[in-house]
Amino acid sequence: MKLLLLAHSTLAHLTGGVETHVDALGRAAAALGHDVELLTTAHPRGLAEEVRDGVRIEYLAGTRPALRGRDWRAASVAAVGRRAAGGAGDLLLSFNDAGAAVARARIGPAHWVVMYGRTLGHLVSEWHDRAGLAGLVTYPRRALALVYHAVGEARLLARVDGVVATCDRLRADLARRRGLRVVLAYNGTDPRVFRPDPARRATVRRTLGIPGAAPVLLLAATVNRQKGIWVGVEAFVRLAARRPDLYLLVAGDGPDRARLEARLRGRTEGDRARFVGAAPLGAMPGYFAAADLLLYPTFRAEGLPTAIVEALACGVPAVASDRGGVASAVRDGETGVLLPSPSVAAVAAATAALLDDRARRAALGRRGVELARATFDTRRIVARLLPELASAAGVSRAAH
Repeated sequence: MKLLLLAHSTLAHLTGGVETHVDALGRAAAALGHDVELLTTAHPRGLAEEVRDGVRIEYLAGTRPALRGRDWRAASVAAVGRRAAGGAGDLLLSFNDAGAAVARARIGPAHWVVMYGRTLGHLVSEWHDRAGLAGLVTYPRRALALVYHAVGEARLLARVDGVVATCDRLRADLARRRGLRVVLAYNGTDPRVFRPDPARRATVRRTLGIPGAAPVLLLAATVNRQKGIWVGVEAFVRLAARRPDLYLLVAGDGPDRARLEARLRGRTEGDRARFVGAAPLGAMPGYFAAADLLLYPTFRAEGLPTAIVEALACGVPAVASDRGGVASAVRDGETGVLLPSPSVAAVAAATAALLDDRARRAALGRRGVELARATFDTRRIVARLLPELASAAGVSRAAH
């Protein structure tokens, strides 16, 4: 199958969950023998094209790295149009609204859009991200922008062959839209890379100055308010005061990092906190291996967080809030603890209970590994997804 991918950004631009999924899906498709090409915005260092893990990548000239706008809309339509003139292939997968202009132009092969959530859901995310008077003042402007993009989202859904929903809650939401074809395919991980690894655990802990037997809590996300990193830090402070062997590892960067580091500076517990910043490519398996629990107390209208899936694959249970697609992976009492709301007290209590029950924690970890291998293996997901999309799109276009 000839597969064309369309994304605003890749791991060459950012290290977020969507970018990780774009990369993983493309690599898995190429490994399965498909002909895969990815069109994206300009490379930050000016690279025009490259081949990575079997995927041909073109960084479209005249666009701005990782940014949507008029330049991206024009360049993406032109690039897909050139391919359409020469036989564009079998399937076009665009991510979020990256293919909006192409869908409007009605060019290229069968077009499915991969979605992680609904635009209007981020009204709640932005509300939780506000800080101080400045946040209150700017919120209406950000909310208005989301409403504008929600209108564009509705138009996009009316023009594509179908939607790939990446979590159960999103699929249920989209299924209520009459006439929209929806397929569920989780954004997964590679369990051959993300796996329990005692040797790596020892190495990473030694590098970070963490004792081999110490319990370690991990926070892995953009360090902003809506991701609830501050809740995890405060829960650690509360627990660490009574647990002198407890350590905290924060993998990620963002606008709240400096404030949270300052919060711990000078405190006894602060000596046991490690802020490692945005993880370079290939580092996250080591951080998961070093951890005993993942804390994910998000306020955000999430899709299925990549960090949670990767943690489960590594045998690390999660204490997480029930937002968006989180429940697709954090199955309460089976792979972790699912909280109705991300309060400091609730996160601290759930974490303490797991720290005190090593056998339960180990059982949750084993079940997480089983679930990741059976349900969240990207290669298996892609092997099922692509033929299903091609078949469904063929039926859809024939009907028109």
